[in-house]
Amino acid sequence: MKLNKRMVLRIVVALVITSAVGYVLYGLITFGIYMREVGKDIQQRQVRLLSETDHQALLEACREISRMVARGDLKKSQYKVRKNPDPEISRLPQVILDLEPTYVFIDDDGRVVVEMHGGLAHFGVRAYPEDYEKPSSAEYGDKELIPGLWYYEDDYERNQNPKKIDELIQKETETH
Repeated sequence: MKLNKRMVLRIVVALVITSAVGYVLYGLITFGIYMREVGKDIQQRQVRLLSETDHQALLEACREISRMVARGDLKKSQYKVRKNPDPEISRLPQVILDLEPTYVFIDDDGRVVVEMHGGLAHFGVRAYPEDYEKPSSAEYGDKELIPGLWYYEDDYERNQNPKKIDELIQKETETH
């Protein structure tokens, strides 16, 4: 059987379309697996932060960082902790390093942010110095863990069931 140009063109187009569909399906499946693993990581990090961490010790560690900055022993900055860690993180309190956050942010006014996850789902805690004066336009966070330490999360009310967060916090309270 002799193939004419039109038949060859149809075969080539069919192969290209089939290959493109296969490539897209492979990408979607791979992305789905990746997002499922990211979701598991987020849940594990939330449990570690909200249920397994002594919040008072975490607040005290963050306030020590604020004092270090005030004394000039540490620069206010954003410190990478988990990936490509900054050399200065060895000076951070161990209770913070044990959480394996993505970043630790130290602000001008003594606030310390321990960000547990970034990218598509930012969450972590914000710690405030003892005599912190909140500007009227600012928000502390989404959920107060203890006075001076607030949990925050992107789209907290919309994406997260606050009851679930309360249950995780209750587990921490029962263990400490």
